[in-house]
Amino acid sequence: MESAVTNAIWLIAGGPMQFIAAKKIKELGYHLIISDGSAEPFCKPLADTFIQVDTFAVEPHLAAAERLRTSLKVCAVLTTAADCHGTVARLAQHLGLPHIDPEISDICRDKTKTRDLLRKAGLLQPQSHRANTYAQALDILARTSSSYVIKATDNSGSRGFAVIDAAIGLSEDQFNESLRMGTTGSVILEERLISYDGQISEASAETVWQNGKMYWINWVDRIFPRDLRFFPQIKMSQKPAEGIEIGHINPARHDFSVKQQVMQDIEVAGRSLGMHRQKGAHILKADLFFSKQGPVILEMTPRTSGGWDSSGSSMARGADIPGGVIQLALGKELDLQTWNQFFNYKDSERTVAVMSTIPDQAKDCVGRQFALASGYGSIDQIIEEALSKVQKGEYLVPLR
Repeated sequence: MESAVTNAIWLIAGGPMQFIAAKKIKELGYHLIISDGSAEPFCKPLADTFIQVDTFAVEPHLAAAERLRTSLKVCAVLTTAADCHGTVARLAQHLGLPHIDPEISDICRDKTKTRDLLRKAGLLQPQSHRANTYAQALDILARTSSSYVIKATDNSGSRGFAVIDAAIGLSEDQFNESLRMGTTGSVILEERLISYDGQISEASAETVWQNGKMYWINWVDRIFPRDLRFFPQIKMSQKPAEGIEIGHINPARHDFSVKQQVMQDIEVAGRSLGMHRQKGAHILKADLFFSKQGPVILEMTPRTSGGWDSSGSSMARGADIPGGVIQLALGKELDLQTWNQFFNYKDSERTVAVMSTIPDQAKDCVGRQFALASGYGSIDQIIEEALSKVQKGEYLVPLR
């Protein structure tokens, strides 16, 4: 007599920002597989099967899937708020499960490929160059009069990001740091964008695509040091580096005409990627910069937002993005019932602010703690409440 095969869902990455998804998978009654590079990730106590493996290592994931075939039936593969979407796509493809084309993940992860694609689509993009050596980087900078920044080619969380001081220039140490933070053997030198004076400089927007159509989910304003002039109540002993995100406001606060332009740009970008040709329903997130020339898509990612956007502030406004992502990964159609249950902001009038701790001498957005406050009053009051929670150590860390 054959033994019963257990239905499982595979969650790639098991940190704090994946906790909500992990918990919901368990509540649905599935065997939870978690793979993570850490030996003791935050979500490990929830895992029925844990595999320690680099979340970007595709072949070890495929090998693990073959080992598990005899005892587990994997019904879905997903991640939330993590950049291992390429591994998700290839593992799901290998198992014959709903997935996006892995090429979409490859383009989204490589900032050079993203820039080239968006530029060809006619979207506003900064000047950018790729450099393999320090000497090559200096040569590029010597041939431009613009202010530039340096970035890692394929990383997030502002790892490897720095503004190149015109008076000092690019140091070899900074070049090597940015190089180390990527995996391609090169760095990106990019025109420094200047924000439009009248609004917060950056935002993140989430959309879901099905049957050739894009559906807008939500967007949040991201607060960076350049935006502190709008929030005098945010007092800091020292101004953080420019690439450090201080917090976010959900929902974003911009004129409807700006939102319309952003929606149009994301749809053009998504179609250039091929999102309209994918089978099933899939998330596409876009990070945006509001420059003096207009909105600029900084990057796109086929996953939900990090920074306690999808798994924190959106849930406080009555949506259940992690739950929706699980259903889409299982092959659920995005019908009216699914939309209303997971992607509809049932408390849409509520405003949420998430503020973060910033370690001294921080170079990127890694290793922070977050606090959340919400309400129906002024955004200044809500931010002050979130800041008070940060000072008291009342962090947004889920209980196991």
